[in-house]
Amino acid sequence: MRYGYFDDENREYVIDHVNTPVPWTNYIGVNDMCAVLSQSADGYVFYKSPQYHRITRFRPNAPISRPGHYVYLRDDDTGEYWSISWQPVGKDLTKAKYECRHGLSYSKYSCEYNGISACQTIFIPLNEPVELWDVVLKNNSSRPRCLSIYSYIEFSFHQIDMDNQNFQMSLYASGSSYADGIIEYDLYYEESGYQWFTSSFEPDGFDCLRDRFLGAYRDERNPIAVERGECTGSFEKTGNHCAALQKKLVLQPGQDIRIAFLLGEGKRETAAPMREKYSDPANVDRAFSDLAAFWDEKLSKLQVNTPNQGMNTSLNIWNLYQAEVNIMFSRFASFIEVGGRTGLGFRDTSQDAMTIASSNPEKCRQRIIELCRGLTQQGYGLHLFQPEWFDPEFQGKQQSFKSPTVIPTPSMEEKVHGIKDACSDDALWLIAAISEYIKETGEVSLLDEMVTYADGGEGTVYQHMMRILDFSAEQVGATGICKGLRADWNDCLNLGGGESAMVSFLHYWALQHFLALSRFIGKTEEVEKYEKMAAKVKKACNDNLWDGEWYIRGITGSGRKIGTHDDKEGKVHIESNAWAVFSGVADLDRAVKAMDSVDKYLYTRYGLMLNAPSYTKSDDEIGFVTRVYPGVKENGSIFSHPNPWAWCAEAALGRGDRAMKFYNALLPYNQNDKIEVRQSEPYSYCQFVMGKDHTAFGRARHPFMTGSGGWAYFAATRYLLGVRPDFDHLIVDPCIPKDWGSFDVTRVWRGAVYRIHVENPCGVSKGVKTMEMDGKTLSGWIPVQKAGTQHSVHVVMG
Repeated sequence: MRYGYFDDENREYVIDHVNTPVPWTNYIGVNDMCAVLSQSADGYVFYKSPQYHRITRFRPNAPISRPGHYVYLRDDDTGEYWSISWQPVGKDLTKAKYECRHGLSYSKYSCEYNGISACQTIFIPLNEPVELWDVVLKNNSSRPRCLSIYSYIEFSFHQIDMDNQNFQMSLYASGSSYADGIIEYDLYYEESGYQWFTSSFEPDGFDCLRDRFLGAYRDERNPIAVERGECTGSFEKTGNHCAALQKKLVLQPGQDIRIAFLLGEGKRETAAPMREKYSDPANVDRAFSDLAAFWDEKLSKLQVNTPNQGMNTSLNIWNLYQAEVNIMFSRFASFIEVGGRTGLGFRDTSQDAMTIASSNPEKCRQRIIELCRGLTQQGYGLHLFQPEWFDPEFQGKQQSFKSPTVIPTPSMEEKVHGIKDACSDDALWLIAAISEYIKETGEVSLLDEMVTYADGGEGTVYQHMMRILDFSAEQVGATGICKGLRADWNDCLNLGGGESAMVSFLHYWALQHFLALSRFIGKTEEVEKYEKMAAKVKKACNDNLWDGEWYIRGITGSGRKIGTHDDKEGKVHIESNAWAVFSGVADLDRAVKAMDSVDKYLYTRYGLMLNAPSYTKSDDEIGFVTRVYPGVKENGSIFSHPNPWAWCAEAALGRGDRAMKFYNALLPYNQNDKIEVRQSEPYSYCQFVMGKDHTAFGRARHPFMTGSGGWAYFAATRYLLGVRPDFDHLIVDPCIPKDWGSFDVTRVWRGAVYRIHVENPCGVSKGVKTMEMDGKTLSGWIPVQKAGTQHSVHVVMG
């Protein structure tokens, strides 16, 4: 069953059946202000933090997601009313035509009903804390139409826990007022706790109190003010507050009208210039064009044309977009994670920064510095922290507030809990992030930048990297395998204080990144030290983790091996086997057997399961994973994040057909016509898909905010298509299906444009026979070219 389609020309996903099984979301905004919106304009806005600066209210996990960013229309001759987005009024879809177009940082809602066509485009300009609703109405009937238009949002108390729990504070410390066409929302306990809402017209009515606009025993479906055709002019100190502005209009046959609504940050006086600016439609158009140009620039860094249309649409538009959303914003803003916690997850942010340095090097660099500040002197990272805790500029700008409704700054003891709360994999990801950033930008000087540690003192970025590697070398168990500590990447696999195979493979992978970087900058002493460390890690892994057909997952505190051929449950795990191969620890024979086992035990038509068979009997020595329902999340689901690790592993083995088989199984695009199974949006990777051991096998959950977005982009572009930078050259080393005759990649690297055409006349999966640039033969790679130049590269596989 299909609910929409991909419009690649306009870079939109078009939802023409808006009654999707679950909300299909989009992210609006690219800087400080962000909104999370569904295909029905449900959702919420926040400024910098969804936990500490929520602007509009949202009620999650409800049968119908509400409230949102609504525009109501009323026929004042008949009293009938509807909304431009299908919800909240929810008109009969056999009598009204609704559509939603999710684009890059905007969503467009349109309807045709009762002779009126209407469109509402919601977006946030690049550098202004204001959300714009660009609304166009047209009278398609043959008679004049008397209409009223109403806006509606519901304001939230900034601190989300207080808004949800402490009503004696949130209800009695918030107020609203109206003057000069502007609604101001005031949080009394915050000296700068203000928002405003206005429009491009002079209102004929308004309401600032939610309960007066909606009415008793009503909700957003049937607000009394819209039903009666008149707002009440309500406002008050204390209570629940909204922003409803009403305008009466007369549209002649064929006439259209364009108006704007604005939701902004700050006091009333900041609204007036914004209102004046965006009352001119030309300025609205200019802001929208600037946003399009912003995404043009990002997408232009890498474009592909392959025989796989789903791959083209994903890599050229949606996969990068999802990865960018993750690096721009906290993982804790969605319809699932609704702002109850914020900050940077160390492992998540490190991987996000690693995967899209090509399109957003500035944000990746920012994240790297923030993560270095979140590293302890001992060498482990704080699993979750607020970057503001360690930002000297932020600390120097702290304002005086009447109540702690801004991001709190805890004591040192509260920030750094000690190694008991450390996750063994967290900091290792940062090694690759730093390496990949330097490969992309050439900024070797980053390594010499002085950065503080979370628990005091400072060191260079390079010294931070060594602390990380040394920590993993010190934290090993009796077999020399890295301790799992609180947990490794799989938070639910705790191993009772035992050892993690995945982390040792990850340690080896990080060491290879560090060694390549150290050789490049001529650090002979460090190369010698860490080559010995890498050899020791590799030996420990191969001596203790091989089980005959695959690599085990770990060793519990009592010495019991997990993920062996003797196990009835949790026999094979994707993390240890994919990383054994991708890291380079496994020799060819073992690597082939390990990935054959992954295919045999973990492959499904929706992707690779995390482990199989699922655990059904609780075993606290293995961890909380054994108490998770079989086929759900960490216990036997198709957990999306590690799937690309297996693509990389197969690419390392040169098995392009299997790598693409794995890629296609997980690709959301390929499930566009299976929404009765998938349910979630087909333009976003989801955190997980229910596994074979669950009755809802194939159902996807938790879209957008997942590391699988960045990893899918990284793996597909750098290892399947094989175009990846090194420190002083660009590599082209594809691993593709044998039946691909050719493909093209346009890659911008260090300011030069490379148009790469790859031919596969012999029908191979891997291997480059010849390579030319601008008609001249190259010896294996592409050297750095001058910024601003353009080059044609011709590669023949064989």
